[in-house]
Amino acid sequence: MRNYRIQDKDAVVNLLAQLVATEGKPVKPRVLKLFLTKVRKNGGVILVSEVDGKIVGTVGGYIVKPSSNVDGEHFGFIEFLVVDPNYRRRGIGKALLKELITRLALKGAYEICLEVDPKNEAAVKLYTQLGFTTSHIVMQLTVNSSAGKI
Repeated sequence: MRNYRIQDKDAVVNLLAQLVATEGKPVKPRVLKLFLTKVRKNGGVILVSEVDGKIVGTVGGYIVKPSSNVDGEHFGFIEFLVVDPNYRRRGIGKALLKELITRLALKGAYEICLEVDPKNEAAVKLYTQLGFTTSHIVMQLTVNSSAGKI
């Protein structure tokens, strides 16, 4: 496991594409790069895991500053966690997540949040094993933007 480097971008974007594909939503590569930009612009942490020189997992998160949350405390937000399907169930995701949690705590996070699709049972199980609990429900509405109608 190591810190993300700019030359990792293509491999990490490919992993993020796999993550988004599981949600059944087509997304352009430039949109996926925004995940990386968001984490980096917020002074966050992006980690990668390699096996035989191939990047097989990545995680990214950042600190949300007091001015942008109600409690006035810093909290961490995990933007993404993904492991190549061929390398799952080997502890890679858990190791990446634990290291990110440690680093966000060292940056002052008093709490760490994330969003997960409840259908992603493996991810929900991992997060629960590490002590995450359900706090909020995020709801989504798809609109026909070209017609401006619901």
